[in-house]
Amino acid sequence: AATATLAGEAPLAVGVAGVETPLKSFTTPYVLGDDYFDPSFSIEVGNEFLGECGIGISETIGAGDPKKVAAFEAWLFDKSDIRTVTTVLASEYAYNDPDLRAKLEPKGEIALMEPGTEITLETTSLRVIAKIHDIEYAQGNLPENSFVKKVDFELTAWVKQGNTPTE
Repeated sequence: AATATLAGEAPLAVGVAGVETPLKSFTTPYVLGDDYFDPSFSIEVGNEFLGECGIGISETIGAGDPKKVAAFEAWLFDKSDIRTVTTVLASEYAYNDPDLRAKLEPKGEIALMEPGTEITLETTSLRVIAKIHDIEYAQGNLPENSFVKKVDFELTAWVKQGNTPTE
């Protein structure tokens, strides 16, 4: 039986009996007030750069500081694919508000942010799963569940089978 490789262990592209093992896993928390939240992570096998993934602020609501984040964008860039794949992770309010949704739709598929939400970003040779472990909405003079106080994201990257670089 294949065993999963934990983050921090030696990365493997393909596990026992063809079961894919994650290449890398990143956890990154967002906290209200982090107005420049935009972490990105390189996806590499050895010294070979394959692509990059990340998550950033997509949409804010209201005025003033700090930014009130109503939606984030998870993205995956694959150097062997010409496009960057993006999915929008929206607050409950943004997800259900027709005007905000219309503003977010051109950016990519829209998913509702809630604990356990998992989205898959896929390109020619890479797959990234973005997962929300925990989310806490901020309270204020804006609609309920419209902007985030705190959210824990995890991004896990795989090289798809048959696309593992050879020495």
